[in-house]
Amino acid sequence: MARKSKRSRKTKISWNKLLKSRRNLAAIVVMALSLLGLVNPDVRDRVAEVLPLQVLGISDPNKPLPSKTQGPLTEGVWTVVHVVDGDTFDVGDNAGNKYRIRIIGADTPETVKPNTPVQPFGPEASEFTKRKIAEANNRVRLAFDGDQVDRYGRSLAMVYLQMPNGEVWLNELLIREGLARAQLQYRFSKGAKEAFRLAEEEAKRAKRNLWSLP
Repeated sequence: MARKSKRSRKTKISWNKLLKSRRNLAAIVVMALSLLGLVNPDVRDRVAEVLPLQVLGISDPNKPLPSKTQGPLTEGVWTVVHVVDGDTFDVGDNAGNKYRIRIIGADTPETVKPNTPVQPFGPEASEFTKRKIAEANNRVRLAFDGDQVDRYGRSLAMVYLQMPNGEVWLNELLIREGLARAQLQYRFSKGAKEAFRLAEEEAKRAKRNLWSLP
């Protein structure tokens, strides 16, 4: 009996160690989903509501930084250290930490998403964002309106370029230039949604960039 009890304790300890390991847990979940043939975007998104995608070992299309990317960050002026694409960039602090920012409410065409071809006006949107941020001396003011962090750990922000003559609202500017589509389905203020809607209508009427496509 004593021998059996000792074996049971060893088994219990082994399972506890296994379950405490995020890496092992991720491997178990992904393996189970794979065996069931359920690893597809729809199931991935549903699972992500319960388990973060980082735990599942599924990477963000824009390759989030491996650490210290989680928000919410403090509102205020930040320095941009890298532009990923038209609607995503990294900011840094004096301690050398980097944080990924996703411009909320504006969706630019893909340029860096794995297994996805570069979409029309994606490079133009990326270059536009890079140029505008450079004109602002890489300084942006981040403000939070609605959800502050997405499921990839990126901070969702209203972004204001610190231009020499005053602030420029980058979210609205990208939409008005026809380089981003308005994303009004997410949670942020009605005022911002209305501004984005009007900016998109203007871009459509003028057939700017994305809206010039047949």
